[in-house]
Amino acid sequence: MAFVVDQRNDNRPMSTLIFGLALGAAFIFPAIAFIRRKHWDASAWPLFLVTLPIWYLLFGVLAMDLTVVIKELVYGLPYIGIGLLVWRIKSDFTLVIIAVAWLSHGFYDFYHDRFFVNPGVFGWYPAFCGFVDLVAGIYLLTIYRKQRHSAAPAA
Repeated sequence: MAFVVDQRNDNRPMSTLIFGLALGAAFIFPAIAFIRRKHWDASAWPLFLVTLPIWYLLFGVLAMDLTVVIKELVYGLPYIGIGLLVWRIKSDFTLVIIAVAWLSHGFYDFYHDRFFVNPGVFGWYPAFCGFVDLVAGIYLLTIYRKQRHSAAPAA
């Protein structure tokens, strides 16, 4: 399998990082605009959070490494649980919970190889997913802040 990347030494060229960040920007900003236009913020972000661990799990399948698949499932369970819980429970504060989950997944992307190596992950993917996660988390915190200010009584 020529497309499987050995990430143990993290010798990825800067162009791979730049490509992942550019692809992440090209994806997340139109996605935010589309979700806002459709007024899907309350349901889209929790459900998308549920899918994030599935991608890493599929990368483990791509590498044909059952140990990695199991580890990705274990590390991904909190995101799946939080996403499903927030999707079912609607309140203003759930925006904070889902935002923190997105932000923490962004850090997970950047530090993934410190936990364990998933040889099926493409070299550009951590930068792509990390950028998407951090922007989504910041966006959700911004929405929460705007909702709090608009709900605050005028002095």
